[in-house]
Amino acid sequence: MTPIATSYTVSKELTGDSKDQTITPNELNLWRVLQKNQDGTIDMISEYTSSNGIYFKGEAGYKNYIGTLNMIASAYTNSNYTVGSRYPGYNGQTEFIIGSLSEETSGNIRTGVSGWDPKTEPYGGGDTIYYDDFELIKKNLGTAKVNIYGTQTIPTYLAWAGRNHLAECWANRCFSYTIERGDMYLNSGCLYDTQDQKLLQYHEHYLRPIVLLKANLEAISGDGSSDHPWTFE
Repeated sequence: MTPIATSYTVSKELTGDSKDQTITPNELNLWRVLQKNQDGTIDMISEYTSSNGIYFKGEAGYKNYIGTLNMIASAYTNSNYTVGSRYPGYNGQTEFIIGSLSEETSGNIRTGVSGWDPKTEPYGGGDTIYYDDFELIKKNLGTAKVNIYGTQTIPTYLAWAGRNHLAECWANRCFSYTIERGDMYLNSGCLYDTQDQKLLQYHEHYLRPIVLLKANLEAISGDGSSDHPWTFE
């Protein structure tokens, strides 16, 4: 299933980056079935990630993070075959946080060996990372590991829709964090120190969207195997 869009530009106003960023949605045209829904539609996730990741930075990137990921996911649709999309980890969280974020000190909290202490995000209505999509991927695909399109390289950081806080950030305010889940690192934005105006982490978020296949479609060819996937165009 090939997305219609050959190019999609993500505005710097949404990501907080210094420049607009462009991706190539139609490069991802091989999809894995995650589940069939009661209405006959089918959740599918890309076999690969995007060849380029997206950078999110600072307060703007944090506030717009989940909504921007859902906008990006919609760029991977094709109205001939799909009826919707979402970004993995999305389950109704606040997509865009309106207004300035109040100052807060997270504290230098350590919890045992790992030192990670995820906190419920306070600004966007109490967002938490939604793991059901991750478990669905593990159950049906066997692994959450995925190659970057056109390579045999596994991305270091995979974008995931969630805004939990990292308590051990040694900063005036923690915006987001990266968590190891099974065999992947799920990246939830960036860390930024508002006191020193210093970026703590600045990672490239590789993209792996979920699209919703229409019910009762008939494939042109294929049998659904890895060697002969169902083909819709």
